Amino acid sequence: MLKYEVLRGCMTLREHVLYTELARYYDYMYAQYLKEVVPRYVDAAIEAFKRFARREVRDVLDIACGTGGPTLELVRRGYRVVGSDLHEDMLEIAREKARREGADVKFVRCDARELSKVFGPESFDAVTMFFTSIAYMTEWGDLIKLLKSALHVLRGGGVFIADSPNPHYSNYRLGGLGEGRVTAWTAEGPDGETLIMNDWREVEDWVKPVIVFKREVRVVSPDGSVRSYVVSDRLRMYTALEFTLAAEEAGFSDARVLCYSSRAGLQEPKPGTVCGRLFLVATK
Repeated sequence: MLKYEVLRGCMTLREHVLYTELARYYDYMYAQYLKEVVPRYVDAAIEAFKRFARREVRDVLDIACGTGGPTLELVRRGYRVVGSDLHEDMLEIAREKARREGADVKFVRCDARELSKVFGPESFDAVTMFFTSIAYMTEWGDLIKLLKSALHVLRGGGVFIADSPNPHYSNYRLGGLGEGRVTAWTAEGPDGETLIMNDWREVEDWVKPVIVFKREVRVVSPDGSVRSYVVSDRLRMYTALEFTLAAEEAGFSDARVLCYSSRAGLQEPKPGTVCGRLFLVATK
């Protein structure tokens, strides 16, 4: 377990603190991801639209949209997009980014498992869920609720797309790095602040498997004062088989899992080829 000392500050420890108290720092922590990775993930999603949707995709619902990185990228590509997220703190930042860009996009607070409470049936041609957000469905029942929720708002022939780490590859890397091994890094924050991060992972359940992602964040102000937080989020790493079985149980007519890499994009799984990331594509 990571040992830490907090000087001249206080410690906040709460689940999902990354998306509430730390929301204003999110884009600073993930600046490289937003700049370099998000456009490639959107490329992959658009490829999946074209290959697997049985209708033209124009209207997209981006669930678990956070600060709107993929949502706004889809808008830039010419799609009509609505972003939804559980955390209002993240949505406020997304709305401000959209205003600055002059983007025509609406952001709505909503639980991804209960989309029917906000959106009517058959409202969208595609539903997307990026950046491992689907892994927060740590119980099988929640995964099924999520998929049924997406199915409800999809038009016939529409697609649901979500990305997640391949658990076999992730656990291989975790074994090589060592459970609980800390990765330290820094980033520039707003208003001259400095962000100091320590990341590590703990295995809660080796069978499902459920991983607890932990991050200590120290926000150092220019005057030297420090505020400290610990992120503690539970994530379930679903296999490709589990994803396809869940989509079938939820009622999708067709589902597949593709391998993704930054170099090759989306590919059919092949023996002997490293598959670090999975893209679930389920068609209504």
